[in-house]
Amino acid sequence: MSENDEVKPFHAKDVASGQEAADAVAAVMKHAHERDAAAKQKSAPKKQPKWLLPVGLNLGVFAAYLLIWSPDWVIINQIAPPPAEAQVQNAQLGMFTLGSRIEDYAERNGRLPSSLVEVLGREAPDYEYTVQGNNYVLYTEIGDQPISFNSAAQSLQEWGEANAADFSTRIGG
Repeated sequence: MSENDEVKPFHAKDVASGQEAADAVAAVMKHAHERDAAAKQKSAPKKQPKWLLPVGLNLGVFAAYLLIWSPDWVIINQIAPPPAEAQVQNAQLGMFTLGSRIEDYAERNGRLPSSLVEVLGREAPDYEYTVQGNNYVLYTEIGDQPISFNSAAQSLQEWGEANAADFSTRIGG
């Protein structure tokens, strides 16, 4: 290096006549034109594989067979509801449990709840609850058979013994 040489940073370039800038702009414009031309060209859709037609036909025939002739292994049996006696026993057990919770609430708070929401925290749509002074009535229906408990007529324990003798075996007692 001599004294006459001019020292420049490594990224500095010599002053040009503007040709480099024109070349760069031309390259960008060419690239944009090529992209536009490629976007306008529609590529042909891919052909479906040859194996897809026989598979589709076989599945269609199989579906028609299942729909029309319905073999035994296709038919799904609906779950039958429990017998009426079991439904009545379940309702009686539910009523006994609900009555126990009502009486526990009354013992803790010194009054009967005004609704089942106070006891359960939610509605009990299958049971009707009515307060009559210091007593209450629970009522439900299973089919056409009414089931009721009136705390004025008997205690919950007596009602449970009279109406549901197998409570202890059903609730594990």
